[in-house]
Amino acid sequence: MATFSKQAVKGIQKIGDVFLPGNQEFPSYSKAGGTYKLNDIIQYAPDGDIQDLNMVLIIFSFTPMFILKALVKMMGNATENGKLGLIPTTFRQLDLGLRGILYSTYYGEFTNPEYKGKSPMELIDYVPNRIPN
Repeated sequence: MATFSKQAVKGIQKIGDVFLPGNQEFPSYSKAGGTYKLNDIIQYAPDGDIQDLNMVLIIFSFTPMFILKALVKMMGNATENGKLGLIPTTFRQLDLGLRGILYSTYYGEFTNPEYKGKSPMELIDYVPNRIPN
């Protein structure tokens, strides 16, 4: 089973701060995101996909923020215009994959244990209705 390296986790925190930068009410991704649960989320994903994503995230960890912001903007543009081709398709896949991982670890119930404020779930006043088995 493939897992994320420590450097890849730094990369996901960095790109997470581009997608979820925080404001006066909500914390940034790097403060509240439950990155310690990343390997649980990806346990059923194909090893090759996780290894490829690991490499991308390691690159993100060294990339300046202004380039990451431009990249996220390009991913959004590729999603909106729906053009075909290798680059727009790759940007759409990356956008979808990153959003899935980032939003599930930010808005999920497992926030960063070191974060002491209200969790994003509490801030949006969401309480899951759990039905016992």
